[in-house]
Amino acid sequence: MKILGIETATGLGGVALIEGETLRAEYRIDMTMMHAERLMVLIDRVLGDSGRVLDDLDALAVSIGPGSFTGLRVAVNTVKGLVVGKPIPVAAVPTLEALAWNASAGGYAVCPMIDAKKQEVYAALFSSEAGGGLKRVMEDQVISPEALCERLSKSSDSPTVFLGDGASRYREVLQERLGHRAVFAPAPLSGPLPSMVARLGLQRIQRGEASDARTLVPVYVRRSDAEVNWEKGVTPRKLNLKRNRDQPSEHGEREGEAPSGSASGGGDASPYKSSR
Repeated sequence: MKILGIETATGLGGVALIEGETLRAEYRIDMTMMHAERLMVLIDRVLGDSGRVLDDLDALAVSIGPGSFTGLRVAVNTVKGLVVGKPIPVAAVPTLEALAWNASAGGYAVCPMIDAKKQEVYAALFSSEAGGGLKRVMEDQVISPEALCERLSKSSDSPTVFLGDGASRYREVLQERLGHRAVFAPAPLSGPLPSMVARLGLQRIQRGEASDARTLVPVYVRRSDAEVNWEKGVTPRKLNLKRNRDQPSEHGEREGEAPSGSASGGGDASPYKSSR
């Protein structure tokens, strides 16, 4: 089975193609400025270098989150677009699970961590099983590094392997609170691999756990600032006015003025518009 894996939930993401257990091609690049067009370029490159075209694919696998809100939306909408003309199985792969598999062969518990900003991380916990497998111990959640350390301290005295950009950012906190029990994976393993997303997606499809692409949505774990502000009655316009009060922006607009070249109201406040 030829399956394309897509990972855009983290800063270093990409695309990979596997056939069965064989990796045919994989590209990873900086995804901090993620755009749908850029992702399609990667997909075309992976397929071209593998001597394949979209019609050759048997399935798609996508990293479903948690992670970058924009990156996840781009990936999900891209997958939906790809299956419009070719209805093939789609597997939704939890991002933290894909990341954990980078350190599955060490025999230790594995704690993948993705920086969630606001002094928090997206984290999960997996135990190692005989034969190199992983078993989920803690569900995906958003948590402070300090609270995570407290929880891990109560659960076991054994070493835990930490990996991900969250582990890199809060390495000192983990070392201070857990001491020798905090083990860190090498830097090249700090991001989920598109090839691992493809492999885990293949396993899900073989178990009959394919997702319906029409209803596929990212797993954010934490609500976006836009949702929180909307519930508080703070619209994007009000928020911008509050930030810019008494201080002109780089375009010279002041409170109550519309940005140069734009209407004074209405429009789509979303930072991402899916193409249809």
